[in-house]
Amino acid sequence: MGNISRHTGINIGGLNSINWIYREDVGIFKIFPATLSCMITPKSGKSWNAIYGTPETIQLESEQQDTPAGIKYIYKLKILVPKDRAPVETELYALTGRRLILKSGDKNGTVRIFGTLDSPMKMTSKLLKPAVLEGFNGYELLFAGEFSTPAAYYLDPNGPIPDDENQN
Repeated sequence: MGNISRHTGINIGGLNSINWIYREDVGIFKIFPATLSCMITPKSGKSWNAIYGTPETIQLESEQQDTPAGIKYIYKLKILVPKDRAPVETELYALTGRRLILKSGDKNGTVRIFGTLDSPMKMTSKLLKPAVLEGFNGYELLFAGEFSTPAAYYLDPNGPIPDDENQN
């Protein structure tokens, strides 16, 4: 068992980007269990799609639960998308009930993948229009999923590929 060392660099909180892709649009999805990393590339002609969220509203919750079948990792990613508008509602309608893979970056530059081909994320949304004039008007999106391993760290497909067989 290894040590968990002290972090000596900067540690800025908060997520600042969310991208999604339909599970069926993924061309390569390779997990490296020893490093909890993942290489993922879209199929030819497909690409990652961005979701804009109101700054400082993207929240990630994770929970580890011990079950009779083993440990499961539950992830919930919440984001606020501003303004009730037809283009947003149309996209949300298309996403509802679909199987999604998410790529999320934080302000430290860490990028993680939420969802797998076998256990993708799912999205639900709700429109928020509070009675106060200065309140938030827009959509609250919730992406949720349960997995047998922690969410993987994104590997750049153009970078070096780890060799899982030679790692402890």
